[in-house]
Amino acid sequence: MAELKQRTLDEVKALSRDEAVEIMRQAGIVGAGGGGFPTYFKWKNPQPNLIVNCTESEPGYWGDKVVHKEYFDEFLELFDAMKSIFGVERVIMGVHFKDEEWFSRYKEHANGLYDVSLVPDKYSMGEEKTLIKNIFNEDKEKWVPRRVEMPDGSKRPGLPLDAGHIVNNSETLLNIYNALFHGKPVTTKFLNVFGPDLELKMFDAPLGASATELIKLAGLDVEANAGKYSVIDGGPYLNEMGIESLGEGDAYVRRTTNGFLVIPKGVASKEYADIKTKQPEEIISLAGKVSGVNLPLGGRFLKPATPLISEGDEVSFGQKIGEPVDNGFSIGVWSSMDGTVSSLEDDIVVIGGGEDFKQAAKAETEAEAAR
Repeated sequence: MAELKQRTLDEVKALSRDEAVEIMRQAGIVGAGGGGFPTYFKWKNPQPNLIVNCTESEPGYWGDKVVHKEYFDEFLELFDAMKSIFGVERVIMGVHFKDEEWFSRYKEHANGLYDVSLVPDKYSMGEEKTLIKNIFNEDKEKWVPRRVEMPDGSKRPGLPLDAGHIVNNSETLLNIYNALFHGKPVTTKFLNVFGPDLELKMFDAPLGASATELIKLAGLDVEANAGKYSVIDGGPYLNEMGIESLGEGDAYVRRTTNGFLVIPKGVASKEYADIKTKQPEEIISLAGKVSGVNLPLGGRFLKPATPLISEGDEVSFGQKIGEPVDNGFSIGVWSSMDGTVSSLEDDIVVIGGGEDFKQAAKAETEAEAAR
């Protein structure tokens, strides 16, 4: 039963907890909005409250709002299913006050299926413990404890599960929906590409796609601006250096990449804490439109999956290329494009589409962006 395939709502509700957890593991789902913790492991120990973190706090980001607008019905089906499978008693959506209008449709159609909780318009709301504290501001028993004493007398930091909560962000939950209902693994990532000199584009980009290629598709002439910009993987507050000097080296779309912020080289990212961006007109799908990908078999918390392919193999979009191992945290890995495996070293699978593919994909994507 624990296989990735198309299912109706009733069929999803009929899944056992173990089956649903294994589907998440095989589909390659990790926390899409933070540190990338494997989602399946959280749901091995279900809790009464599912908290949906909709507080996309990085300045300039649009992902949460656009995703909930585009996939409203899918979220409703998922909330219904999670209550049946995992015994979730409450689904609580944490939403910034400033974004209340974006989520008004949820408030109008709650019908006891979920609650919408408005929280302050602060960056810190993206942190799980802070979000929980603000949702349950008058019920301190539901706050995450600072420390939890272990059976051996040692202490560890408190976790949401210690207070009866599981926190998932919006895209993570949409990935769960796609896996349970459509048998669809994680092969792409929603992300914002933007900067003070670059109008925001929201892409649904293949995992492992080149940051430089995405920036070109977003409209910046990389060659003419070589050495002038840095590329930040993240937003103005929480981020890592992606490309220190644009045009020299590259970065790639990771499972946790929510944005590529393009800023003048040598300027601190927090200088752009007040950056304003326009609502994207659409989510631009780049599936089948990038020239190559670099896919990790593991990750921050993850033991590398066992490769199912070899150098020189032809692979197709959505083909399984990594089988999760049984020791430690590990997830299934799936190809994010059609192409040839050109390298398999250091637990990174490099897939390229060939020169003809590159030129055709570039022309098609540039034409679509121009429209």
